[in-house]
Amino acid sequence: MGVVRLCDRGDVGELVCEFLEVCIHQLLCVRELYPQEIFERRRYINTPVQWARHPDLREYIHSAVTNLQPWVQQGVVDKVTLLVMNKNRTLEEKFVFSFGLKQLSTAGVPAQHLEFALRGFLLKISVSDSFLSPLPPDCSWELVTYLKSSSLDTINKDQPWVPADDEGWDQNFIMTSMKSMRSSYLDMQLYVEHSVEKPTDE
Repeated sequence: MGVVRLCDRGDVGELVCEFLEVCIHQLLCVRELYPQEIFERRRYINTPVQWARHPDLREYIHSAVTNLQPWVQQGVVDKVTLLVMNKNRTLEEKFVFSFGLKQLSTAGVPAQHLEFALRGFLLKISVSDSFLSPLPPDCSWELVTYLKSSSLDTINKDQPWVPADDEGWDQNFIMTSMKSMRSSYLDMQLYVEHSVEKPTDE
């Protein structure tokens, strides 16, 4: 069986978006934003992951990431965030995927190299409950993408993604780095911003 090679930035961007889709499912499960019984165990790049079984939820996540993919491949995306808010719409925590795609050499790069690096991110997400406080009941979530300012004029106005309002997001949060990688074709960092306050027992 031949070695699959990523030949250009478009190939890398496609794999990154596939990875982001898996990460969203994994985060929704680990942070218990939905009942555990709606998730099923799967494997992705030889790593156990949780995947939502509800068709509407799966389609929503897939559609959001698919529409984001052209921006990622063009290199105009600065970071993708998953916001978690309580029932009062106050931000509880924010998972941030910050990345930059680079031009590949003419030889490309084996897909296995990138998959091996991404595996570490999935493993870190799976244990994130160990350093994060439990979330309050009835939380909701949103996906927000930050674009590089120099690229704003090139964005397709037909995109279903809409501008977000940052008001109320700058709170007394601390940042915890979860995982990072640097390579000749992709730099990526995953960190979480979360409240300093811990929940108290009543």
